Amino acid sequence: MSKNRSVPIFSYRRTRIEMVPLIDMFFLLLVFFIFGVFSMTMQKGMLVELPAASTVASTKEEAVTISVGADGALFLNQHLVTQEALAAALRSERLRAPSRLVILSADRQARHGLVVEVLDAIRQADLSRVSIQAESKPRED
Repeated sequence: MSKNRSVPIFSYRRTRIEMVPLIDMFFLLLVFFIFGVFSMTMQKGMLVELPAASTVASTKEEAVTISVGADGALFLNQHLVTQEALAAALRSERLRAPSRLVILSADRQARHGLVVEVLDAIRQADLSRVSIQAESKPRED
């Protein structure tokens, strides 16, 4: 008796991983994460034309942002507020986090008296950590 050897109907090939679609997916994921990081680092304040200073430092901690526009408009984390509402909101913010940083972002054309009144409201709310935001300008040595 002879043994019949069966011939396979399907030929099996070694599977291959295509590199081009894999590289495309990695670039897509990279772009997704880059845009995600940029959206997380956006400031909460309104866009104002900041004055320039040569000793500017940045901070990465959670903060309350107060923006003062050139026309005198006040914004608390992008929400339009009055001076009275600002003081009340700052007091409630102090109750939530007593050591919260307050970032004051005032337009360079804003009235100086209004900026002082905002600083006074911050002090009345008993918030002591205040940072005044400015643009960086090159140092002249």
